[in-house]
Amino acid sequence: MTTKQRIYWVSVVAGVGLCLDQLGKWFASYYLNGWQMTSYGFDLVRLGYRENSGVFLSLGSELPTPLRSVLFIAVVGLLLVAILLYTLKSEDLNCNQITGLALVLSGGVSNLIDRVLNNGIVIDFINLGFGELRTGIFNIADVAILCGAMMLILYTTHNQNIAVQKT
Repeated sequence: MTTKQRIYWVSVVAGVGLCLDQLGKWFASYYLNGWQMTSYGFDLVRLGYRENSGVFLSLGSELPTPLRSVLFIAVVGLLLVAILLYTLKSEDLNCNQITGLALVLSGGVSNLIDRVLNNGIVIDFINLGFGELRTGIFNIADVAILCGAMMLILYTTHNQNIAVQKT
């Protein structure tokens, strides 16, 4: 894949993911009852507005605000720039790995936008589960990051296994 094709593909994947996540967060902030979870689909899905000052499962939310800003805005921003440059420049990536990295970028940038615009807060609104067995509350950006990471693991491991079999 040429650099021009990579730029196009990463822009499309990341752009669609970013738009879907921001639309979901807009929906949550305007239409969901604050802090009340509403159940759908035999209680498999619950939707409700939540603000998260931490990262995954609110980790780091107890850190002092200045430290959270440095870690979750500045460091994450630099990491996202590094991922973007690696995605566009690395000759060792296949299309599936590029897509995985684009998904990680999509979710990371969307959550970073939230943090910058909302004083370090990310909007979460989705909860899945059966009865008492439930996930944490998350957003579409989190799904994109998780799917991208799973693609990277799957397709990096798959490529390594093929290389080993060829030798």
